[in-house]
Amino acid sequence: MKKLTHRTLAVTGVLAGVLAMTLAACSPTTLTEQIIEGQEGIDTIEIDEEDGTVKIEVSDDEGGGSISISSGEVPDGFPIPVPDGGTVMAIVEQGSNGTVALSYEGTDYENVKSFYENWIDSLGVEVVNKFESSSPKSISWGLANGDDTYNITVAESGEDTFVNLVATQG
Repeated sequence: MKKLTHRTLAVTGVLAGVLAMTLAACSPTTLTEQIIEGQEGIDTIEIDEEDGTVKIEVSDDEGGGSISISSGEVPDGFPIPVPDGGTVMAIVEQGSNGTVALSYEGTDYENVKSFYENWIDSLGVEVVNKFESSSPKSISWGLANGDDTYNITVAESGEDTFVNLVATQG
């Protein structure tokens, strides 16, 4: 299966976010599926109301693929470690690529930041870019490990810490 273009992934991500908000507000699943399937590049969409999983089949100039959006547990084999104590807010999977968003209630930002600094140092990956802000506190690393790339963002919001992990493999 060919990889989706960044533009298709971005559009699909926005649509997925709108879909998630729509489902949270109400549950007209069939109507929601029909509206989204009417969008250019979207072939089919399946919404599982019981577990909240959304699977989108998309097409683009390179052939398309599928994207699965859910919550729950970090997928087995996800290449970026996750500190204990977090709540998975969202998981987006597209082939061997994935994104995991987590929240840590009342968790110190510095502890989570240190967890990832230690992991980056121990792995010995190339830090391609790094951005850090002091107000609000946030840090983001772009990493390269052979053909694999990772992006890790840790951000503080009040007393909580949020983490977004993106892994693109091969």
